Amino acid sequence: MTVYHRTTRESADAILAGGFRDCRGRYLTEHEYTGVWVSDVPLDINEGAEGDVLLAIEVTPEAVDPFEWAEEGKTYREFLVPASILNSYAARELSAEEASAAEEESWRRRAGPC
Repeated sequence: MTVYHRTTRESADAILAGGFRDCRGRYLTEHEYTGVWVSDVPLDINEGAEGDVLLAIEVTPEAVDPFEWAEEGKTYREFLVPASILNSYAARELSAEEASAAEEESWRRRAGPC
């Protein structure tokens, strides 16, 4: 299973050099959570993912499934995964062509049958 993480150039360089780091936040809840946001499709600013670099991580579904944030009406899966888990897999930066192809496939998949 491929999961994606969109970020800035500076953060991508830090991740690729030293791994992911957990972030903390309430994420529109009353409780504080920690982890790294990833999704099964490349997200963009419309879904709250900022940055011009798209990282891809090949993970087993069993590694991320327990951390899914299911939300009714979403057409994609989103996960808040501990950095230690993601760091046991290799993240790689997608080229502009690879990112474009992944984004196109994502829109096709989310649109569903016409």
